[in-house]
Amino acid sequence: MIRRGAVLAAMLLLAACQTETPVQAGASSVDPAFQAACAAKGGTVAIGLAGPACAMPQPDAGKACSSSADCAGVCLADTRTCSPVTPYFGCHELYEEGQPNVAICID
Repeated sequence: MIRRGAVLAAMLLLAACQTETPVQAGASSVDPAFQAACAAKGGTVAIGLAGPACAMPQPDAGKACSSSADCAGVCLADTRTCSPVTPYFGCHELYEEGQPNVAICID
């Protein structure tokens, strides 16, 4: 019983040390000139593992597709539509008609 109390107390102490909102490297840490150049091209700044990138909207975003050859970006398996932006950060399955879906992660 004492052991449970000690564990509970330790968990509460650790939880009290946690910040309310996680600190993330975001667009505010990106060079303002990069942000401006990206916005001027119609893009938005996206943060990946390699640093900031300018995510550009794709002209065929949301269009039905049967392979990535149908898209300026990639053909997403879950919706069978073209990706909204490039680069499209995160993990996604790509759709190629007649082929097994391929999972990719873009960081």
